Amino acid sequence: MKRPDLFGLRAATALTAASLCGSAFAQDGYDLGTLTLSANRGESTELSRSGVTVEVVTKDDLEQSGETLLADYLTRLPGVSVTANGGIGSTANLRVRGLPSKYVGVYIDGIDVTDTSGPQIQYDFGTLTTADISRIEVLKGSQSALYGSEAIGGVINITTNRATEEGLSQNVAAEYGSYNTRKLSYNLSYLGARGSFASTLSYIDTDGFSAADEDDGNREEDGHEATRLSFSGDYALTETITVGGAAFWQTSDSDYDEAGPIDGDTHDELSDSEQYGVRGFARLETGAVSHEISAQYYQIDRELSGSNAWGPFEYPYEGRRWSLGYQGQAELSAATLTFGADATRERYESGGTDGDQDTLGIWAQADWHLSEAVELVTVLRHDDHSDYGGKTTGRISLAYLPTPDLTLRASVGTGFRAPSLYERYDVWSGNSDLTPETSVSYELGVEQRFGTGYVGATLFRTEITDLIDYSYATYTYDQIEGTSWTQGVELTGGVDLTDRLALAGAYTWTDSEDAQTGDRLSRVPLRDLSLSLDAEVTDAFRAGLTVQHVAGLEDVSESLDDYTVANMNLRYALSDQAELYLRVENLFDEDYQVVTGYGTSDRAAYFGVRASF
Repeated sequence: MKRPDLFGLRAATALTAASLCGSAFAQDGYDLGTLTLSANRGESTELSRSGVTVEVVTKDDLEQSGETLLADYLTRLPGVSVTANGGIGSTANLRVRGLPSKYVGVYIDGIDVTDTSGPQIQYDFGTLTTADISRIEVLKGSQSALYGSEAIGGVINITTNRATEEGLSQNVAAEYGSYNTRKLSYNLSYLGARGSFASTLSYIDTDGFSAADEDDGNREEDGHEATRLSFSGDYALTETITVGGAAFWQTSDSDYDEAGPIDGDTHDELSDSEQYGVRGFARLETGAVSHEISAQYYQIDRELSGSNAWGPFEYPYEGRRWSLGYQGQAELSAATLTFGADATRERYESGGTDGDQDTLGIWAQADWHLSEAVELVTVLRHDDHSDYGGKTTGRISLAYLPTPDLTLRASVGTGFRAPSLYERYDVWSGNSDLTPETSVSYELGVEQRFGTGYVGATLFRTEITDLIDYSYATYTYDQIEGTSWTQGVELTGGVDLTDRLALAGAYTWTDSEDAQTGDRLSRVPLRDLSLSLDAEVTDAFRAGLTVQHVAGLEDVSESLDDYTVANMNLRYALSDQAELYLRVENLFDEDYQVVTGYGTSDRAAYFGVRASF
C-alpha cells in the first residue's frame, strides 16, 4: 500500500519548528537572536522573521551538554540524525530531514569543507569536536539558490571561537575519561578598536572501543588521535575597508573495522587524514553599495590501509577545491538587494584515477520588507557546470507575524546535486553517463513564543528526481528513474518551569520512499524524541539531563531495535573564571546499534576543567 502524501493531506496546516538551542533562563521572554549568513545572504535577520527553519546552537549550549563530538549534539535537534560506524574517528553521516550528508553543505568560517575525494562530496562529522566552536546555524530544505550543488537537504554554517571581550583573553580546557580518553584545548583571542583575532589549538587521544560490535566477539580497541588548529581575524584598514580571513589545519589517525570480509587475526585497518583550508576577504563600503571579495582553498589527503581476506590494501585519496567569490548589497526603497558571483574548481585523485570540474554561478536575493508583520525573501541563482551546462534554481520564503510573539512560515525551494567526481571517474564503479539530481522542498509552519518559553512545529517534504545510488547489480553508480522523497513533521518546545529549572524537547517523524524499491530510505529514524532538563541547583552548581528515544530505524531492509539513551552533565563553578564538570554518557548502559554490525559506547564518564583569564 502506498504511503500518503503528507502535504496532500495537510496542506492547509501551517506549522514550523522553533530552534532547540537549550534554555537561556529568560526572565522577559525568549531572545531568539539574529541570523548571520545561513537563512539569507548578507543581511542579518531576526530569527522570528525568518521564513525558513533555522536551528541555532551557541557555545553555552555546547558547554552545557558537555558533548565531545559536534555530531552527538546536532542529533538532538529536530530533523537531524547521525549514524556512525563506531566511536570517535569513525565515519559519521549526518542527515537533515532524512537526507544524508551528500545533500548537506557544510561551511566552517565560510570555508566549504565538504570532501571532494570521497564517493560523494560530503563532510564526515566523525572527527569534528566542539572544542573550537562558538556558533552553529542549521538551515533546512533545498538551498541551491544560495549555495549551489549539494545543498538539497540543507546547509550547516559553523563559526569557530571569537573574541567576546576587549583586550587579550585566554581559555583552557582539559578532560580525562573512559576508554583512556584525553582532551586538551587552548584558545587565545583579542578584540581591539580596529580588529580582532582568535586562535584555538585542540587535541584528543582515545583508545576507543571496537568499531565492530563487541557483542559479536570483537574485542580489539579502535583508537583515535587528532590535532586541530584554527584561526580567524579581521582588521579595519580605514573606515571603509576591512580585510580578514580564517584558516584551519587538522590531522587525525583512526582505527576502523571494515564492512566486508575481515581478517580476524589482524584488525589493523587504519584511516589517516590531513586537511586544511584558508579563506581571505576584503570588504569595501562605498555608501550606496557595499562589496566583498573573497578567495578560499581547501585540501584533504586521506589514506585507508590494512589487510582483509584478499590481502593487504592501501588506498590514497586526494581532494582539492579553489573558490573565488564576490558579493554586493544595496538598500532599495522597498527591499534590500544582495547579489553576487562565484567560481569554483574541484579536483579528485585516487589510485591513478583523477578528475576535475568547474562551476560558475551568479545569484541575486531580494529581502522585501513589506510591513512590520510581513517579510518576503526571493532568491534566484544560475550555475554553469563545465560538464553539465546551465542549471537555474530558486527559493521563496514568507514570514508573517500577526502578533509579535506568533510567526507563520512558508517556503519552497529548488535544488540540484551534480554527480561527484568519484561517482563519475572511479575506475571500478564510476559512471560517466550520470546526470545531476534535481529537487524541490516545501515547508509550512507556526511558532508561538510566550513569556517563559516557546512551542512550534513544521511540516516538510523534499522530492528528489533522478537520484544517484550504488547498484549491486552492475557494481556501478546508476540513476534511479522517478522521484524519491522524504516528508515529516517536527515539533519543538521549551519552557522555564522556574527561574532555575528549564525543560526543552523535540520530536521528529520522518517518512521516506526510494523511487526504485518503494522502501523507506536506510538509516533514517521513523520517530526521534529528545528531551532535556537543565537545572541551576545553586549559584555555582548546574546540572543537565538529556534523554533521546529513537524508533523505526532500518538499515538495508533490516529493522534495528528501538533504543533510549540518557546523558548527564554536571558543572561546578570554582570562580567566575573556572569550573569543573562531569559528563556521563549512556547513563543506563543501553545496548544498541545505529548501523548493523557496528557498536556504540557503553556507559562512560568524563571529568574536566575549564578556565578563562
